[in-house]
Order: sequence, then structure tokens, then C-alpha cells
Amino acid sequence: MANNYTTTTPTTLEFQGDNVGAGTIPLTYDIVITPDTGFTVQAADFSIGSTLPIEVTSVSFADTTTAYALGNLVVATVTLAQWYTMPGSSDVIEVDIDGRALPFAQPKLSFTTSSNIIGGSKGRFIAASGVTMVSSGGGEGTIDTRVFDVDIPANSQKLVVSYIIDASIADEGYYSSPPQHKITSPDASKWSSQVLSIKYGTTTDDKTASAKLGEITYYQIDFYYDMGDSAVPLSDGDFITMTTVAPKAFTTPVVSINKARYDGYQNQSILPSRDIDLSLNVLGSPGATYDILVMDDNGLSYDFTSDTFTRALTKSSEQTINLGSPTITTRSNDHIITVPAYNEKAAFAKYLTTTITPTGETKTTPDGTSTDPHVITLNQFGEVDFTIAVTAATYGVAATTATLLSFLNKKPLSYPTIFNPTDFPLLSTTNNSYFNISTPLSYTVSGVVGSNYTTGNLTMAAGSGYVDKKIQVGDTVTHANMPAGVTVTHVDVGSNVLVYTLSNHADTITQIDAGQTLTFTRNVGISRQPLVSDFYNATQGGSYKTSYDIQSIVTQATTNSTTVAIGVGDEVVNGHTVQGDSIVGYPTVIGGGGSQNLVLSSLQTLPSGESLEFSNAMSDWEVVDVSVTGAGTSDCKLNVEGYVSRVGNADVINTLVLQNFITSYVKPVATAQAIDCPLGGSVKVYPLGTGHTGVLTIVEVAEKYAVSDDGSYLLYLAPTTGSTQTITYKVNDGINTSTASADIVVTLTS
Repeated sequence: MANNYTTTTPTTLEFQGDNVGAGTIPLTYDIVITPDTGFTVQAADFSIGSTLPIEVTSVSFADTTTAYALGNLVVATVTLAQWYTMPGSSDVIEVDIDGRALPFAQPKLSFTTSSNIIGGSKGRFIAASGVTMVSSGGGEGTIDTRVFDVDIPANSQKLVVSYIIDASIADEGYYSSPPQHKITSPDASKWSSQVLSIKYGTTTDDKTASAKLGEITYYQIDFYYDMGDSAVPLSDGDFITMTTVAPKAFTTPVVSINKARYDGYQNQSILPSRDIDLSLNVLGSPGATYDILVMDDNGLSYDFTSDTFTRALTKSSEQTINLGSPTITTRSNDHIITVPAYNEKAAFAKYLTTTITPTGETKTTPDGTSTDPHVITLNQFGEVDFTIAVTAATYGVAATTATLLSFLNKKPLSYPTIFNPTDFPLLSTTNNSYFNISTPLSYTVSGVVGSNYTTGNLTMAAGSGYVDKKIQVGDTVTHANMPAGVTVTHVDVGSNVLVYTLSNHADTITQIDAGQTLTFTRNVGISRQPLVSDFYNATQGGSYKTSYDIQSIVTQATTNSTTVAIGVGDEVVNGHTVQGDSIVGYPTVIGGGGSQNLVLSSLQTLPSGESLEFSNAMSDWEVVDVSVTGAGTSDCKLNVEGYVSRVGNADVINTLVLQNFITSYVKPVATAQAIDCPLGGSVKVYPLGTGHTGVLTIVEVAEKYAVSDDGSYLLYLAPTTGSTQTITYKVNDGINTSTASADIVVTLTS
């Protein structure tokens, strides 16, 4: 059987002793396999027919072009063994190669195209080289259908057809969007496409191409087919459909101001409190005209001649964007606006509104659909303070350090540093908001005696009554003529705010003359440990919240309105700042706080379902720890640790309300309890009573009952029989033990 191909026989002239390893004999030789006329080959069809001779280590096969393509050859590369040495006579190394050559075939592809022209176009399918258009139908403004045939070499790719639209033909106009194509085929992976060329209008008045800037004037896309081994008849249904939106007629170019902005500041940005020159940049098409009005919140407008804000309603003269080169379609003008500092080292709520209004035929959108002016609002909040203080209790107890943090003259909405200076002693604390304060809580006042006193009721001078001095029963009174331990036992004696009764030490008191001074002190107690909720915002209102703790959903869409309905408003207070995706500026709640219907300080357009966040001037701070130690002793201290993550856009004052947890110290009182416990079971019993140190422990119980090491509970073990059992106990607050005992009555259940 004929092979239908020939092979070459490589030869070489070598000397005896030449060696492959030494490089005196070539390592590889190429045997070229050439198909006979009318046949084609591919490397994959060739292999070694028998075992390789010992002189050969390997043979590899490779195509010179494309497998089975006309002109393709197969090269068999023979690699010799490194040890091979030329003998003393001619040597023939035979390599047995098996393979085949196949008759050259060009299967036929038949396919249909359809050009769906919406409104008329010059777009058409154009056959590639070697492709025959068999038939066509339709015409301009209709569906143009064409059938093509093409012979493609088996297993190769070929360009078969191109689709071209050209707006310059007959000055038709321009295309606003590129054409879209769809391939219909039993095997769409055989088809591929490539946009060969796309051209656009280059000026605002491109008469040659009948297009304006950015519109398509020319478009060409090429389609390729990957042919297999067999023909693709028309009945297989291979179909290319093109849809092209018809070109638009040329219209007069729109002259517009497309954008206005301040360099470095977006709409609703915050300006610094210092004097500043702002650069207003107006962008638009050459020849666009406009004027500028800049107004502050007091109604003063900017005078572009004097660069000051005046009472008169002044605006700029008409401005024109430079025509410049006809090939440049967008230009800009810069204007300097000088904004003076309203006030330094103070917080305020000011703003500037800049309005850029088109004049003449100028629009504010490139498509010419709007003449609405461009409006930019810039805010001035000055320099803001963040203060955390302690409010004295109703009856006079106060913190020695009444201000826990005084963070002054900061940039609005800025983020301070946060670190413990003890841990980082070398870092600057200039902008550090961390605080950790331990300050005494005490009550000490002095009062003037109104008349000589030795025994009986004490009459104080005007201004030293119990209301003015916040004196309470139990306060300790001291004077050089008094022994230790004298206390106030009654106030407002005889309905006279100046008259007191002191504890019975009259027999040891030397006369205290009128006009002398008495000192009243009090050991501070607490009803409980303080909580973060004991902090209150004194400027915007509401209890302690970190930023955005308060959120609610808009329940009804609103358009350009100050009223907004929300889902839950219990924690919202008048004064809160409102933020959300659709919120413009920094509006505050000015009405309806605590309800579901709020009134905001500025007009807003909000969609239903949007989440709103409410905060104290958008500030964010954290209380890490708050506690009282030494309650009931002379060393009572308030301990507070925290930091500010972000200052607000206005002054913020938060205050710890001592009255929420401060009391006068008295000995603890145990309270009776009733509990249930199953027979043979156990239960923990915790101390119950009134104390003023924040700590109560169980003391003085029978030895048979187990009390925890720290006295925080009693572990009761129930007997297996019986109905009730009574345990007598007292409580201790760390200073004193209750005078009277109380009973714990245990009901035993089965």
C-alpha cells in the first residue's frame, strides 16, 4: 500500500572517532516527511514503527504549519545517544517511521445572514475573500437576508463575512450605539467575531461624518468559522443576525456647563475655620455662558469686584468658557472666592451656597434636557469642643475633678489619636482623646452660726440654711468647740430652714459664738455602681450612646419635605443629627423627638425603607469603665476611663449624673427573703438588703450553713425531710454590719 508521502535521508561526513558527547557529531538530525500532491499530513499521525536502534534515544514529530493544511510538512527529529562514536567505515542508522497522508479536503460551509435595520441604514454583510453570496433579499429599511457558501480547509479557521455600517455614506447621520449580533448554530463555539474598526465623531460639529463628539460614524465586525472534517449544509441552520439602531440626523450641538466644583471640596464638605481662597472650577463646552451667585446663611452675597460679602444681591458678570481650539470639546474656567474666617476657636453652624446658572442658550446637561443651575453647599462649623463632665448630685456631692475630658478647638468630624500616655510616654498628647480619671467624691460645706450656741437647737445665719447648703440628716458637724462625731439629726426645725438639731453632745460643747463657721461633711454612699447610661448629653440631648447606636427605617417616602416618618423613634431626641444615604447636608431633629414623626431642620427627599442614623452631632466616644470605690468611707472615688473616636460637627458636652446613684451613707439593713428548695437539693442564697457601698456580703449565720469565701452567697443544702427551715443572717457593706438580723425562710418542696 502506497504511503502517499516521501521522507528525506539526512547524511553527514564525520571522521573516525568523532563523538556525540564531545560535540563533534551533531546531537540531532531532521527527517522531513513531505506529502504527495493532493495529500496532506499531520504530526500526530506518525510514530516509530519498531524498536529504536541502540544509537537513537528518541524521535519527535512536529508540524511545520497547520495540521492537514496544504503545504504542511512533518519534521521527525532524531536524537542520537551521547556515547555514539564514528566507526572506521560508513555507518547507516535506520529509523522505522510509520504514518499516513490523507487526501486534501475542503468541506463547504453554508450559512445565512440577516441584517435587521431599524429605521434605515447602509449596514450590510460583505463576503470575505473566497466566499460566494448565493442569494439576497430585502432592501434598505427592511430585513436584508443573504445566503453564503465557502469552502474551508478541514480543521482550519477562516474569515467568512464582515458587517459594516458607515454613517458618512449619503451624509446619513451618526449612530448612538454599536450594532448587536446573535449567532444561531448547532455548535456556536465554531463561530467567533472581532470588532475590526470603530470610529467616532471628533468635534462638536463634525460635518464630514455627520456626527457629534463621541457618536459612532463607522463600525466593522468580522466573523470567523472553525471548520471541522465535514461539510456544514444550509439545513444545519447556521445564522448570523445583526440589529442596528438607525442613525440619527445631525442636530445643532448643545452648548452646556456640565459640572461645577470647588478644588478639594465636594458638595456639603466642611471648610476650615481660617480665611481661605476657594477655587471654583466650571467645566463645559466652549462658548457656554453662565453667572455665579455665592451667598452665606445670613443672606449676604459675594461681591466679585471687592471680594467681600455684601448686603446687595450681587453676582458675577456673565462668564464664557473659552472657545479655544475647535478640536477641544470641553474646557473649564477657574474663579477664586475668598471666604473669611467667621470665628476661630468657636463652634458655629454656617454655610455658603454657590449657584452657577446657565445664561442664553446654554444648558446644564450635555444632552440639552436641563437648564437647572448647579448648586454647591459648603459648611463652616468652626472649631468644636468635646467635653465630659460630672454633674454634682442634688444634695451637694461633687467630684473634685469635675471635668473628665476637655478636648477643645478641634477640626469638626476629625479623628483624634487614642492611647494611654503611660504606655507610650514619648508620644505627643496634643490630639490624644484618651482619659483615665480617678477623682474623690465628697460633700464639704461651711456655714455661719446665726446666734450663740451651746445646747438645744442650732440657728444658722441667713444663707446657711439646709436648702442653701444642701445639708442632710446624718451629716457630720465639726468645730473646734465640738467633740468628734456630732451629726445633724433634724433640719427645718419648726419649719425654719435655718434651724437644726444636732446629736446629743451638748454637755461637751463649749459655746460657739454667732458669726463663727461650722463645717459640714458627709461620707458618700452609692445605691448601685454607676452605669454608662448615667452619662447624659447636655448639648444635643439623650443618654449615653456611641455613634449610630440609634437607627430607624423610613416608613413613608418623602419628597422635598422636613417631615419624616420612621419605624421607631423612642430614643431619638430633638437636637440629634440625622444621616443616611439620601440625606443632604447635616440636618438635625427640631421636632417630634421620641415619636415616629420627626421634623428636620432642612428639606430632604427620602425613599421608604432607607435606614437613618441619629447621633449627637455625629460624634463617637466610648466609656471603657466607670465605677465607684471606697463608698461609705472618707476615700470615696469616682473612676472613669474612655476615649473619643470622633469629635462632632458642633460642641458636645456629656455629663455623668451623680444623682442617679449617689446617696448618703448609712449602715446596711438586711432584708427578709423567702425561697423554695427541693428536699435533698441545694440553692445559692444571695444577700438582700439596703447598702450604700455597692457591696453586700452575708455574715453572722449558723456554722452549719456554708458561706462562700468572699461572702457573696450562702450555699443552702436542704434536708431530705421537713417542710420549712429558717436561716437568720446579717449583711455587711465592707464598712459596717447591719444592726438587725433578717430571716431567710426556705420552703422545702418534694
